Amino acid sequence: MTLPLVLRFFHVLAAAVWFGSALFWPGALRRALAPGAPAPAQELAQARAGVGLDLGIGLATLATGIVYMSPAGGVPFRMGLGLGLGLALLRIVLLLALARPALRRIAEATAAGDLGAARAAAKALPAYAGTAHLLWLLALACMVFPV
Repeated sequence: MTLPLVLRFFHVLAAAVWFGSALFWPGALRRALAPGAPAPAQELAQARAGVGLDLGIGLATLATGIVYMSPAGGVPFRMGLGLGLGLALLRIVLLLALARPALRRIAEATAAGDLGAARAAAKALPAYAGTAHLLWLLALACMVFPV
């Protein structure tokens, strides 16, 4: 009985931090690219750290969820859990395919002093952020409500 409770605790903790990191780094990026930003390099470093946290804690959330669904976790598999796992995986794929490359382009343009190119590279990130939040919410709903 103790192992499932510990797994559930760490899974919920990881999911909460994952959601929080996804809320944090776009704001740091927006502050870095704001006109007349006092310390854009520092804000950009915070955004890059936030994206790294987003990826790392997302993988931790997936890992704890997979172990929680295993026979060791004591939770029987149901379709909603599998669907939630798939949605969480899709969110991580989008992070790797869209957000990290865009942030890399933004960092390169900022280092070169071209804030126009950095802002242009950042235009796709609000759509990514909205999609990522929607995927997170759908994954949560699939796991909490019986599907």
